[in-house]
Amino acid sequence: MTYGRKERRSLSRRDLLKGFAAGAAVLAAGASGLNVLSPPGFRRGVLLSRPRAALAYQSPGGVVKKFIQPLRGVGPGGIPVAAPDAGPAPVTGVTHYSLDIKQYTDTLHPALGPTTLRGYNPVNPLGGGLQPQKHLGGIIVAQKGKPVQITFTNRLSGPYPLPFDTTIMGGDLDPNRACVHNHGGLVPWISDGGPHSWFGPSGEYGQSIPKSFYQILNPGIADGQAELYYPNNQSARMLWYHDHVWGFTRTNAYSGIASAYIIRDKFEGLLRNFGLPEFIENGGKFELPIVIQDKVFVGEDILDEDPTWPGPTTPGSLWYPHIYDADVGPSPLTIPDPSVVPEMFGDTMLANGLAYPEVTVEARRYRFRVLNACQARFLNLQLYVDDGSADGISLNSSLAPTNSKGPDFFVIGTEGGFLWAPTVVKSNVAFNPMTLKGSLITAPAERWDLIVDFRGFAGKKIILYNDAPAPFPMGDPTTDYFPGAPGNPTQPVPGYGPNTRQIMRFKVVPATSREPSFTLPQMGGQAGMGQGIDPLLASASGAVSAMGVAAMRRPGVKVRQLTLNEDFDEYGRLIQMLGTNEQSMPGMYGRKYSDPTTETPRAGAVEVWQIANLTGDTHPIHFHLVNCQVLSRQPFDVESYNGTPTYTGSARGPEPTEIGWKETVKMHPGEVTTVIMKFDLAKVPFSVPASPRTGGNEFVWHCHILEHEEHDMMRPLVVT
Repeated sequence: MTYGRKERRSLSRRDLLKGFAAGAAVLAAGASGLNVLSPPGFRRGVLLSRPRAALAYQSPGGVVKKFIQPLRGVGPGGIPVAAPDAGPAPVTGVTHYSLDIKQYTDTLHPALGPTTLRGYNPVNPLGGGLQPQKHLGGIIVAQKGKPVQITFTNRLSGPYPLPFDTTIMGGDLDPNRACVHNHGGLVPWISDGGPHSWFGPSGEYGQSIPKSFYQILNPGIADGQAELYYPNNQSARMLWYHDHVWGFTRTNAYSGIASAYIIRDKFEGLLRNFGLPEFIENGGKFELPIVIQDKVFVGEDILDEDPTWPGPTTPGSLWYPHIYDADVGPSPLTIPDPSVVPEMFGDTMLANGLAYPEVTVEARRYRFRVLNACQARFLNLQLYVDDGSADGISLNSSLAPTNSKGPDFFVIGTEGGFLWAPTVVKSNVAFNPMTLKGSLITAPAERWDLIVDFRGFAGKKIILYNDAPAPFPMGDPTTDYFPGAPGNPTQPVPGYGPNTRQIMRFKVVPATSREPSFTLPQMGGQAGMGQGIDPLLASASGAVSAMGVAAMRRPGVKVRQLTLNEDFDEYGRLIQMLGTNEQSMPGMYGRKYSDPTTETPRAGAVEVWQIANLTGDTHPIHFHLVNCQVLSRQPFDVESYNGTPTYTGSARGPEPTEIGWKETVKMHPGEVTTVIMKFDLAKVPFSVPASPRTGGNEFVWHCHILEHEEHDMMRPLVVT
């Protein structure tokens, strides 16, 4: 148990740690009215390393035994899938769905009590009948070119099940509001689910979208409902949809308001002739979604160890950090409890909503659709053969597994659809803090489309393993849970949680049927997988310098210089912000979400964004509305940054697993990440009004570390 311990962050990989001087000067903020504190001798907005800030509680040890429950599947008996309503949608006549947003309980491990959750519940579940609401329910499978329209009804009520901070923007409003964001979708802004498009259960609506906007699609909409339209004019991919309400995104997502949204197309269907497994909605047994999360669970000792805990005290309930270490930043104000915290890192890993499940697979190829739905935890996904020891994984002196290697990952796609050319990723590469590489480094909100071949592993058990540091990339040993973890006073019982290095296990049995031939590895480029992706803006081959220069020299292409920043708020708490390369106040580039909009591209415009990371964290930056191509990453001198980077090394191109479309991009400390995107608006059969709040098509871009996004690493993106 580490509740009350002041945690400290380890050194940066570039030895960038600069000692924080004692004391602080209180400086007035600009237009936002925020008071920001910074240590003397510290250039504001440039944090190269920082101490940890949240006080922690741990899930009960020796209780949650690993790999004793089956992975939850999809459909009747598993994670509920939404089926269309009997009749067409009002106004547009397209396929219509109805989903409720409700609070419920679900059992996530046999040794835990019922967990209070919030989430989506399809009014008409696939398979019919009365199906119990379950964690991550509401999966939707759509077809390219066939729009859908959805009525979401907010049925949330009663006390909020998690602590929330009323001192952040939006945190003092009704905690039972909801807001549905189609993550990765090309949708009209009134269906995007931006932070100010929330709807409350009693008929309250956000500043951006009044009820009358939803009545454009459904004149009969009732109070507490939202009507959203998704065109589905994108190539095959796995999107997801989740809550995005102003002030509560982090805790609503943590409570479970999220589900998957899959788009199929004809090209993907043709790939089944080349050995791609049959789709799961068609009864295919060899395509599996795997949604990964990290949680903390309440134990019987909760009020002894966390006496100000405001949430449910029933063992098995979700715990979320709510106390901020007041010693981190000096402040004239008293830090509240509950308080927002810099990041939330759980100690128990979930796959498809269950703690440490196991799934039986045949010794053949499988297709896995993987989503990192963690709050802040990056993953370095690896596969190792269970060695039969008490914990299944044995480590050497360098803390790397000594287990036999599992099957490799054959990566065929990301969150933006198929890759230009599939690529093999070795499954036994431990995280390297010098290169920030490993096997599958996966940021929050990133997705993978994988083929994993279990042939040759019949009779074996394969563990899905993770050793990415948290926070990424510098890490704190107290967020890394496994038996023998140095620097972590919590030492799990082998075979049990807490454990953040093991996620789930595959039990491989002999194949029961003949597998079709598989020819995808020979496909690639314009004649192969390139046919299945939306047209690229920049070449997928050639030197990165040529790609970047050619893209930026295209006529009419605007190049924006932007920044990722970190500072202290008026309470002395760490705050993350996006910004431009122009100072918002002396020595500071970061801007609040509420500051005037600076990113206002025209509809149809192509832009290149060069984003300089002035912080010590890798940030997964997510763009609403648009997908982008990664052009390059290039190191620069953070200390000398004055609006123009001084580069200290050559640019390198995208990783092989990034050559194609992305909408969540890893941006590392001390690097400028360059991306290109086109701001096309979705084509819809109705008139889309301008936002009364911003006067345009209102979207946002933000960090998908949810605690960063909410405090306050998000900026408006208004397409004119």
